This record gives sequence, structure tokens and C-alpha cells, in this order.
Amino acid sequence: MVLIDDLSTALKEAMKAKDKPKLDAIRQVQTEIAKKKSEKGEETTDELVLGVISSYVKKMAKAVDEYNSLGERGAEMAEKIQFEIDFLSQWLPEQLSEEDVEKLVDEVLAELGEVDMSQMGRIIGAVMAKGDGIDGSIVSRIVKEKIT
Repeated sequence: MVLIDDLSTALKEAMKAKDKPKLDAIRQVQTEIAKKKSEKGEETTDELVLGVISSYVKKMAKAVDEYNSLGERGAEMAEKIQFEIDFLSQWLPEQLSEEDVEKLVDEVLAELGEVDMSQMGRIIGAVMAKGDGIDGSIVSRIVKEKIT
């Protein structure tokens, strides 16, 4: 089953169950997919859907941090957004642990030999090319720690 079909099925189930939080999350992602599709004139592929969900989840993770920084005033909104993140993450590939990412960084650094900060983009690109489920922000942080 294609991811867009899976989202549509989840939307129908959420409508039947009158599950407003799930409905909101799915509709938001479907809106983002439609925007991306019309901007680029692309077909709705699993890659497009995964990219939109991944981007949305990353954006919402930053929003959760911002709402949490407001203390009690932002707690309710942070909780709502965290639910969306958790719900939508079921369609994303499983993320590698920080330890596994560090191993990949070590492998790439060993392959490249001596490196400096000017090659950071090249190093990050090589690590990201090693597979799915790799969080770029974790890679960036680990690479900075290792080469400085």
C-alpha cells in the first residue's frame, strides 16, 4: 500500500472514531503534501509523502521546544503538538540511535583520513548517504565534536 493511501485510511478511521487530534495531524500533512505536489508538479510518491511528514515532524519538534520554554502557558499546546509528532512518526523510518550514528561518523572519518572543519559538509553528506533513519542534526553535532 502506498503511503498516501495509508494516510487516507487513517483519516477515514479517525473520522469514524471522531478522533480530532488525529484528524488535525493527518489533514495538516495532506495539505502540506498537496502544496508540495503543486509547487513541484510531481506525482504523489512515497518519497514525497515521507519527505513532507519528516519535514513537518522536525518543524513541530522545534515548536514543542518553544512551547515548553513558555512553561505552564505553553504546556497544553506542546502536548498537542507532541501527540502529532508521535502519531505521524509511525510512517517514518525508525531513527538510528545516537550511538549508531556515532559509529557511522567514525567509519566515514576513518575512510576519509585527516579532515578539518572545511570538509564538514562532505563528511555529513557521506554519513547521510549510509542509509535511512539518520537524523542530520545529530550527525552535524557529532561531526563537530569529532573534528574540533
